[in-house]
Amino acid sequence: MIATKTNPTTEDQVIEVISWMLNTPPSHIHPYSSLQDDLYLDGIDTLLLIAKLESCFDVYLTPEEAESIETIRDMVSYFLKRQAA
Repeated sequence: MIATKTNPTTEDQVIEVISWMLNTPPSHIHPYSSLQDDLYLDGIDTLLLIAKLESCFDVYLTPEEAESIETIRDMVSYFLKRQAA
């Protein structure tokens, strides 16, 4: 059987960017990881991460959306919603 390369999901892409920014293996970042409690990001770090992801995806979140993000899953959800719009 020939192996085919599948396109990475938005979640995979978000985790890859976070992994690169935090110099943490992707295996240590999960959809339910809390930005503050698990990844130890403060408000500024979170905003910088969101700005980097907005640039990568060419999608921009409202300040209210950015403020409400608490987990990786929240982040992925907002980026998927914005990409679909």
